[in-house]
Amino acid sequence: MEATLENIDSCEVLVTVTVPGDEYKTELDSNFKRLSQTVNMKGFRPGKVPKSVIEKHHGEELRRDTKQQFVQQGLQKVVTDEELRPVGQPRMDAESLTDAEDGGFICKVELSLRPAYELGEYKGLTAESEKVEVTDTEVDEAIENVRTQQGRPEPVSEDGLKENGMAMARLELLEGENSIMARDGMRLSPMSTPPGVDEEAYKAAMIGAKEGAELEIPVTFPEDFHVEEMRGKAGTCKISIAQAFDMVMPTNEELIKMVGAEDEAGLMQRVREDIEKAKQHQANMKVELALLETLIASHDMQLPSRLIEDQINNRKNAAAQQMMQEGVSEADIEGKLAEQEDAIRTEAEHNTKALFLLEDVAQAEELQVQNEDVAQKFQEIAQRNQTSVEEVQKYYQEQNLIQQLAMEILEIKVRTFLRENATITVA
Repeated sequence: MEATLENIDSCEVLVTVTVPGDEYKTELDSNFKRLSQTVNMKGFRPGKVPKSVIEKHHGEELRRDTKQQFVQQGLQKVVTDEELRPVGQPRMDAESLTDAEDGGFICKVELSLRPAYELGEYKGLTAESEKVEVTDTEVDEAIENVRTQQGRPEPVSEDGLKENGMAMARLELLEGENSIMARDGMRLSPMSTPPGVDEEAYKAAMIGAKEGAELEIPVTFPEDFHVEEMRGKAGTCKISIAQAFDMVMPTNEELIKMVGAEDEAGLMQRVREDIEKAKQHQANMKVELALLETLIASHDMQLPSRLIEDQINNRKNAAAQQMMQEGVSEADIEGKLAEQEDAIRTEAEHNTKALFLLEDVAQAEELQVQNEDVAQKFQEIAQRNQTSVEEVQKYYQEQNLIQQLAMEILEIKVRTFLRENATITVA
């Protein structure tokens, strides 16, 4: 086997793996023999399955796997010998592999490489942070929000829905007799008006409504409505109420008990501390993002062109899929993607550059993701989604998202490091 390297540009190479016929045949025969000793087939004793039978059932798969085995070996040899730093997945297409006259084959594989650049100064960067303050009004509003979130639903009285009540309903948008959109099982409140519906008319219709009520309210389809031809047109919002509830709010004494405070002053202090913590977290994130932007701006690097194109295509495919689910026509999708081309490219280049810098800072500072970091993140996700850690872990494993999660954790560690080693001015 021979593996040769050809430079496409500074961050892209072409690896050609050439496998002679005799070498390929020897390895293929060995794989056939190995499989014959382990495969179980009806009518044959273990290890006695004829090669012709294995060929019929597994021949194509064995040839494919054997060729892939050689290609992987060739790639690894080139990467090791040339001290390459590949990124992304090797790229092959239907024309990458060709059979040779001697029974062997030739395979051409494209690799993207990490850019060669010198990591500049990343400690002692400067940034501004906003001063974190919490007002009494914010504390009062937060307490009322907690009270609303902890409200208990009870069937409405004879007076029907109250202003702070909640209904389980079917919502349908119509133009004349034509149904444009329908959603079942929606949670509606008189205080939350659907987009395009007149607020006062909606509130007047909802307050006092009871189970079984059929409400019709004028609607003007919003300018960002997913059915483009309906935007700006007049229609009807039809609401069919299946269940209606009053929300019974907890008293101050109940809230005090919920948060583990001793009295009303303790409740307010606990809420104030939570608000301050959340605000400080937001302020820290803004500082970290500003520092990362400073780091990005101070480094010039040649990015792998094929890797960028792959990311652009992935983003465009995801956006197209989302628009299709929203009912956007194929022609409109094509037009929208063309309009977004420059923005998508800029985002792909920016994010790729940020990824290289984050990984190189992590390597320089020996910042690593430990098992306990992943376990802690699973715990946070489980609490946020009110599910078990086991369910979260199972989902991430089945969806092959563990590596992505580890990268997110590593990014947080690097951003925190940048902030903790920066000069921060409080505005």
